[in-house]
Amino acid sequence: MKKDFQNAVVLLLLVMLLIGCRGLDQDLPTQTSVPTETSTSTAAPVPTDTPSPTPTSTPLPLNGQQTQYDIELNINYYNRFITARSRSLYTNKTQFPINEMIYIIYPTIFQSAIYVKSIELGNGTPVSNFRWDGHRMVIPLNTPLMPGEQIEFVHDFELYMPNRGGTFGQTDHQLNLSYWFPMIPPRTEEGWDYYEISLVNSQFIGENFFFENADFNVRLAFTDRAETMKVAAGVLPREEDDMLLYEMKLARTFTLSISDVYVIAERDVLGTKILSYTFPEEASAGEAAADLAVDTLKLFTEFYGPVMRDLVTIVEADFEHNMEFDGLIFISRGIFMFYNGTPETNLTIITPHEVSHQWFYSLVGNNQAVEPWLDESIATYSEALFYEHYYPELVSWWWANRVDGHQPSGYVDNTIYLEAGYEAYRNSVYLNGAHFMQDLRDTIGDEAYFNFIKAYALENRYQIASSEDFFSTLSRHTSEDLTILFEEYFANPPNSPET
Repeated sequence: MKKDFQNAVVLLLLVMLLIGCRGLDQDLPTQTSVPTETSTSTAAPVPTDTPSPTPTSTPLPLNGQQTQYDIELNINYYNRFITARSRSLYTNKTQFPINEMIYIIYPTIFQSAIYVKSIELGNGTPVSNFRWDGHRMVIPLNTPLMPGEQIEFVHDFELYMPNRGGTFGQTDHQLNLSYWFPMIPPRTEEGWDYYEISLVNSQFIGENFFFENADFNVRLAFTDRAETMKVAAGVLPREEDDMLLYEMKLARTFTLSISDVYVIAERDVLGTKILSYTFPEEASAGEAAADLAVDTLKLFTEFYGPVMRDLVTIVEADFEHNMEFDGLIFISRGIFMFYNGTPETNLTIITPHEVSHQWFYSLVGNNQAVEPWLDESIATYSEALFYEHYYPELVSWWWANRVDGHQPSGYVDNTIYLEAGYEAYRNSVYLNGAHFMQDLRDTIGDEAYFNFIKAYALENRYQIASSEDFFSTLSRHTSEDLTILFEEYFANPPNSPET
């Protein structure tokens, strides 16, 4: 019996580690893409008049045209019921007219989880001519939205929280709200850019959602026992009239996790606050996670640039997988439960991974359905960088335990629609992706590699980057012939930088 129990524990630990940043709990896998200079003392020259330089302004992200979400919600925690009103102000940033608006309504994938009471234009005109396309609401426009023009919609809705662990759902320990309000997908010249869920052998593969950066103003109130509630979010609130007011700028989405039992560990590093929310039984592991996040932010700020967040929140998740959001990450309870106080543990592996997503997901976005390697390969290799810096004696252990023990193979540029399923997706995108990043670094050298990756993060902040952007930045930081490397790792290899 003891041996069976030990085997079960080992299996659970492996599952928690391998799951990584798992996808959303969804169905319907079919893909849809709509479309110092030394000075010497000399006599000071007589100054001459020169014209003052014309000041140049720093360009605003998305030209200051990011979508504005203004949301009010009232939460009845113990009855698992929420009323909400979401106002979205959208600007047509393309050069073409838009004839219909699309909203992703994620809660619709859970039976009876949402009831849309009404939809209005910003001026109060009721909207009734919408239709459903899977889990998307399509609203035809009576007058096309021309380039630069704005349109505003208001959704009144109710949420009946499903009794389930997950990034959207409620258990006896916590209420989690991710993708919980109507959200507008990216728009390209070809059309709205959205993708279906990938479900293979009853496993969800990756994330099919990705969004432009937007501004969020959220007002939260509780209908019962507000004094007992602890709210984890990606930004700190201010209190006003018994409400919590959140203002989050340039985020992909706005996520909340709420519980009446959370224990909070707090740290500060480089101007960023870290808050770790855990259940009482895992409080010591929560303190360790906060310390790991401090070390992570110090290191990755050096490698990737400033995090651009005032707060990074870690939440113990009452479910099996790990997940990243803007300013907030979920790490599975099992990882906290089995923390052994040493760096040879999943908490030390996964915390740097998830924190790195504040750069590669939140700051630099990517199409997570068709190019998931652009955040997950970098995030997985970020774990190796963490061990290399803080625990160099364990780097070989990390590679053997995290990567090579699973015999990774497959093209790094696989999509989430890989028919072979989750393990093949993980082995290629995450694990072989880490090998690609290491081999790239070995080939071009440390100086070029770290200059490149920081430049990539800087040049693509607040954008949805593509593999073309990644390789374009790379080509400006090395003259090495990378043809063989690219052909080894990519099904669709880019052209190697010209020598």
